[in-house]
Amino acid sequence: MAHLTTTTIGSLFRFSENLHESMDKAIEFQREHGIDIFCDGEQRTDMISYFAESFTGLAVENGQPMITGKIAMKGRAEDFSKVQDLDYIQSEHPDLKIKVAITGPTTLGMTCGSRKIRAHYRSIADFKIYEDIAEALKPIAKAIVDRGAFLQLDEPFLSQGYRDLAQRVKLLDDVAEGLNRDKVSVHVCGFVGGFGVVRHLVGLDNVSVLSFGFSGRTERPNIEHISRTHFEDNGKKVGAGCIAVTPLNEAQVDDPTTVHGHLRDVSEKIGRENIAYAHPDCGMRATNESLVSPILNNMRAGVDLFG
Repeated sequence: MAHLTTTTIGSLFRFSENLHESMDKAIEFQREHGIDIFCDGEQRTDMISYFAESFTGLAVENGQPMITGKIAMKGRAEDFSKVQDLDYIQSEHPDLKIKVAITGPTTLGMTCGSRKIRAHYRSIADFKIYEDIAEALKPIAKAIVDRGAFLQLDEPFLSQGYRDLAQRVKLLDDVAEGLNRDKVSVHVCGFVGGFGVVRHLVGLDNVSVLSFGFSGRTERPNIEHISRTHFEDNGKKVGAGCIAVTPLNEAQVDDPTTVHGHLRDVSEKIGRENIAYAHPDCGMRATNESLVSPILNNMRAGVDLFG
């Protein structure tokens, strides 16, 4: 049986002040650590701010994102920063498989709307915020998949639970409508066992992979909320977070045997054939920079042990 594919969730520390040099170094860093599906490392900025460059109705003032009016795309999808970064990476590294992460409607809307809503929407509870974001994301998602890349929709806020959770999850299907579902994943970090989150996500029609963490203290209980039957009946595979991203020192980094154990537990619960790939529990922008390399080294070694 082929070795399990590895990837990252997206964000890494910044490698250089020069954007293209930083992306090149992020790619080389992943290559050195045995990654199979590469990400841009979120080298341009954080997972929220870059939308203000390309969406009307969003702004960042004094470092705080906010909603300033009706949210919509300003121009062409190919001019969106994430698509431009993908074009650069593919031109410089044409041999690689690339995954692009973009922030989903609920997380983007909640992050910006909770700071300030200046115009157009009544409050953060106005569902039109999230519908408008989903509509604006559609051409970006299409541009990414049309270029042959994998698309990861990041929705950490979904784990918090909402009365209208079913409608919020459906927005992810709207973003991915008409795309090759085998190229589309959803990542929700933290604990996903409450509020029926997994049950709603498994029902997505246009997404093939659900990516969860199973390693950190918060994420370990997620293993109890996945099942082979539920995933197979709905045509889903799991992205398995197999190493924690919050150690305080190198002694706390999960060793390869622990990584192997996490993967074994997921495999026993859902079936090895239903693991799409292994990855860290979450992005690593906030991880101590000196620990990122040990984390990825131990993940690679643990995956090799798993076979």
